[in-house]
Amino acid sequence: MTEARSRTTCLASVWCTCTSLFSGFPHLQTDMNKYTKQMLDKSYDFLLLSSVFDVYSLDRPGFEKLYRKTSDKAWEDTIELIKYQSRRGAYVQLSEEGSNGVHDVASLLQSNETSSLELALEYEKLLATEAHRMHKKISHADSTKHYDPDVAHFLDEKLIEYQSGQIRKLSGYITNLNDIIREANTKALGVQLFDEYLVKVE
Repeated sequence: MTEARSRTTCLASVWCTCTSLFSGFPHLQTDMNKYTKQMLDKSYDFLLLSSVFDVYSLDRPGFEKLYRKTSDKAWEDTIELIKYQSRRGAYVQLSEEGSNGVHDVASLLQSNETSSLELALEYEKLLATEAHRMHKKISHADSTKHYDPDVAHFLDEKLIEYQSGQIRKLSGYITNLNDIIREANTKALGVQLFDEYLVKVE
C-alpha cells in the first residue's frame, strides 16, 4: 500500500483504522475498565481501613502502615492501568455508575486486627482471581483470535506477580496472629508485639 493510499484509508475511517487499538485488546477492553474501577475502590477502601487503626482507642501503627501501603499500591496500580489502556487506544471511564466496592463502609469501620487481615486477604484473592480470568481470556489458552501477548505480559508484570506475594504474606500474618490470640494470658502483649513487627517490616 502506498503512503498516499494509506493516508486516504486512514482519513476515510479515522475511528477504526487510525487508533492504537489492535490485536486482541478490544476483547478485554470492558473487563480492564471494570478492573480499573475495582482497583480504585481498593485504594479508597484500604485508606479508610488504615484510619481505623490510627485512633486513640485502637492505636496500631503497624496495621495502619500495612493498610496505607496497600492503599498507595492500589492507587499506583490504578494509574498504571489507566496509562496502559490509554496507550492501547482505550478510553477509561471511572464513573460511580455500575461500580460496587468489595466491602461496604460499615464492615471496614468495624474491623479489628484479625478481621481486617482476613478482609485484606479476601480482597487480594478476589482481584487476583479476576486478573487470572483476564489473563486466560486474552491468552492463547482461551482463543487464538483474541490472543494479545502484550496484555498478558502487562498483567503478569504489574499485577499477578505482586498479588501472589501479597496473598502469601497476608495468609502468613493471619496464621501467626491466630496463634498469638489463642494464648489468652499473653494475648494483649502478643498483639502489641505483632503490631510492632509490622511497623518494622512494612
